[in-house]
Amino acid sequence: MEYNILQSINLEDLSHFKSFTDRYFSKRYVLNVNGIENNDIMLMFHSNRITLISLAPSHFFFKKTDQYKINFSIGNIDRLTNSVKGKGKKGGQMLTANSVICKIEYDDGTMFAIPCCMKGTLIEVNKELTKNPELLREQPDSNGFIAIMLSSIAISDSTKSELLNHEEYVKTFNS
Repeated sequence: MEYNILQSINLEDLSHFKSFTDRYFSKRYVLNVNGIENNDIMLMFHSNRITLISLAPSHFFFKKTDQYKINFSIGNIDRLTNSVKGKGKKGGQMLTANSVICKIEYDDGTMFAIPCCMKGTLIEVNKELTKNPELLREQPDSNGFIAIMLSSIAISDSTKSELLNHEEYVKTFNS
């Protein structure tokens, strides 16, 4: 007897299934980065020290509906040219917590910078955002991530301990 596993799942109600990032990453939040209200960054840490950088749901970006593009050229550095090689991820750009990953540029000429908020090596930026910037707005904690970083165990653990976890973050905005 053959059994089709898809028949055991109600494909019309997938709301109770966690996303990949919800299953394998722990979310941490940096609020009011650089003293700017609602300039909130979400860092998603995997147990293998990989960290995804994205905008937190409370970021002021989500309140503005204007057209925008994402620019990975920061001064004379183009983050899109970042290239790593091998198991040790050699050649990646070294970043500090204040290093800017990209800029969001609106059609009206206004813009803001997105810092990485932790020390580490830039593994890659999400090149899909240059082709489809709406991913940042529509799926910020999955396909709309901004960049992937790698840091040492000590830096990763230290950074995680200093930031709000998901429960604390939710409590901050629901109180």
